[in-house]
Amino acid sequence: MASGSSSDTFSRWRLDELLLRQPGLRIIPADPGVILAGTLEVNAQISGKAAITDKYQIELRIPQNFPKEIPSVFETGGRVPRSYHKLQDGSLCLASATRLRLLLAEGPSLVRFVERGVVPYLYRYSYLQKYGVAPFGDLAHGPDGIREDLMSLFGVDQESAVLPFVRLVAMKKRHANKKRCPCGSGRRLGRCHNRPVNRLRDRLGRYWFRVVEQQLLRGSSVLDHQPLFHR
Repeated sequence: MASGSSSDTFSRWRLDELLLRQPGLRIIPADPGVILAGTLEVNAQISGKAAITDKYQIELRIPQNFPKEIPSVFETGGRVPRSYHKLQDGSLCLASATRLRLLLAEGPSLVRFVERGVVPYLYRYSYLQKYGVAPFGDLAHGPDGIREDLMSLFGVDQESAVLPFVRLVAMKKRHANKKRCPCGSGRRLGRCHNRPVNRLRDRLGRYWFRVVEQQLLRGSSVLDHQPLFHR
């Protein structure tokens, strides 16, 4: 990353704030992008569950075009086994790609990404190791988990409706609203589940859901890091 633009970029990313909250992390120059490495402190609790205080050695690889591209996070201390929710390259599987893009669509904040993306993953693992049960559920691996997550986002309980809904998000609004809603109500989308469809289209764009459609059709479990705001 060019030094002349680094200061403005780091400010937009709220990098200084993250380093104040996580003093065990240090910046490692990388080209392109930035790497943060060191100790990440976990001090978290969810409603009805015990608080967890723990520390992990991590490496956070931030692409130069963040937040259009999702950072990769690696646990480097050897605590989290490869069998526990990791991607093919060994990075942590923090959430579905769509959920991560919704998080990043809120703005280019590394603080938000770490506290709402990385910390919950590590909290869950520490809790599971300490108490023998997970504090909250998780998605299945691969396309089954993607469909499950999309059912939640669309607010439906029929797996068969997921692909039709994805295709509607990938359409222009005026065309999609005239189509019959996949939920089975018999109404047009514009008079039924238009709100979740419009929200996802507005936040992530039609292009992303064309990528999701192709992934579901292929039965693939891996999504490349596609640009977040590509329309």
